[in-house]
Amino acid sequence: MGNEKDILEKHLESFNDVFSDMMNVFIFGGNEIIKEDDLEDVDANSFYVENAKTKEQERDVTKKWVKNNVIISFMGIENQTVQDPTMPLRVMSYDGASYKYMLASDIPLCPVITFVLNFSMKRWSTNKSVFDCLNIDDNIKPFVKNYDINVIDVAYLSRETVNKFKSDFKIIADYFVQMRETGEYKPMTDNVSHVWELLLLMGKLTGDDKFKLEYYREHRREPMNMCEWLDKVVNEGITEGEHKKAVSSAIRLIKMGKMTMDEIAEAMELPLEEVITLNNQLKVAPV
Repeated sequence: MGNEKDILEKHLESFNDVFSDMMNVFIFGGNEIIKEDDLEDVDANSFYVENAKTKEQERDVTKKWVKNNVIISFMGIENQTVQDPTMPLRVMSYDGASYKYMLASDIPLCPVITFVLNFSMKRWSTNKSVFDCLNIDDNIKPFVKNYDINVIDVAYLSRETVNKFKSDFKIIADYFVQMRETGEYKPMTDNVSHVWELLLLMGKLTGDDKFKLEYYREHRREPMNMCEWLDKVVNEGITEGEHKKAVSSAIRLIKMGKMTMDEIAEAMELPLEEVITLNNQLKVAPV
């Protein structure tokens, strides 16, 4: 089973409105061909044998697209925050497991489509095909079948493409594009539907705990405005940053030993108790 971080990472994408939106943009250029009601969950787990032991492999998100009771395709998403040179082999294994699932379940065979979402700030520069992974002798190469993967460099999506998203994934894509282009984020005014899932996913992908902490602070699920929320987070961040600077200055003054605790507290606008605690930690006696 996946660990907690993996679960949080794929939770937002598992919603049908988000998944269908992503597929419509990636495959159909933003045209709403796949309806959210046409998507059904598929067991993301498959098994393989290694060293006589049965092991489990799990896709991030996988669904089947069903229209008029006919399965059109199986579709999967794999999230990557670091570039994995073995990704073509992994995707080939996942896709093969989906075909085996169809055979074992007596489901009519249909295409399997997988997208690898690259959430790093660099374009995917490692292997994109099985041939890339292998050192193949030219004599046998004609008999080896290649397998390519579909990589989406999220941070390098065009502004036009980002604006085609209609779900909460638009917020994710916009964040990464802005951070790659300018290093700063100015939030959209779009409302967020899946608040909890978006904050947790943003926290996982960015490594920034403020997204996760904000959810636990508010613990709300109703739609919210991302711009208003981020303004709140940024303002809190500024206040926290100012406090850290004051503490750092207080420590320097304590080490200098030229001022009393009361004077330092007043100068740095810190509670006297906090300055005394800092002094005790530094084991420096007040003057």
